[in-house]
Amino acid sequence: MYLAIIPAYNEEKSIGIILKKIGEYVDHVVVIDDCSTDKTAELAKDLGATVLHHHRNQGVGAAMITGIEYAKKMQPKIVLTIDADGQHKLEDIPRLLKPIAAGTAECVLGSRFLRKRPVDMPFIKSMGNRFLTMVTSLLAGVRLTDTQTGFRAFNQRALLALDLVSKFTYTQEMILVLCHKGYRCTEVPIRASPRKHGNSKVTSNIARYAINSLFIMIRTFLRLRIKSGSKNGYT
Repeated sequence: MYLAIIPAYNEEKSIGIILKKIGEYVDHVVVIDDCSTDKTAELAKDLGATVLHHHRNQGVGAAMITGIEYAKKMQPKIVLTIDADGQHKLEDIPRLLKPIAAGTAECVLGSRFLRKRPVDMPFIKSMGNRFLTMVTSLLAGVRLTDTQTGFRAFNQRALLALDLVSKFTYTQEMILVLCHKGYRCTEVPIRASPRKHGNSKVTSNIARYAINSLFIMIRTFLRLRIKSGSKNGYT
């Protein structure tokens, strides 16, 4: 079984478009409604998705944690994560799945930067992305170009290895956890469209996002190092 996880908060204008098409590529879809105040949850349910509700807005990291815990119970062969804002091209899904099916990677990231910087991405957001990607790559020990992407796929072994704790965001933490545990992470080029509806929380406060992300990365790195030391008998 192929399962898709879609964190969503007030995405009623785009969630339907995604759910009407994504069934061509996956067998089951779970939408984590992070206490939306619009019709996101109702639309997702009407279109056949399993909808998990947060009773208060907790953040995309918390939504992903909920989705991951649900996916572990389902034990899918491959998990796909995708943003609910409609920026990702569903036609790129086979490209993400190919390295996993070929056995060359356990986690695949859809990179917006492998070819060139998207022309519609604000310069400051692009620079912030590059900085956070550089730090993530350094801590993970693998060269990457887009560690903020929400368009990614991973196999069952990688799914079961995930122990995410950040409620703010999951993107960097997931990479650090998997790479630290020895799972191969690679990238494939994807296309992305500008957001047509709503506002990005990242773009609205890039400085806050960058600071919180750096804190999460450092905390995750130290947590993983401490766990590794404990397993090796160090104190």
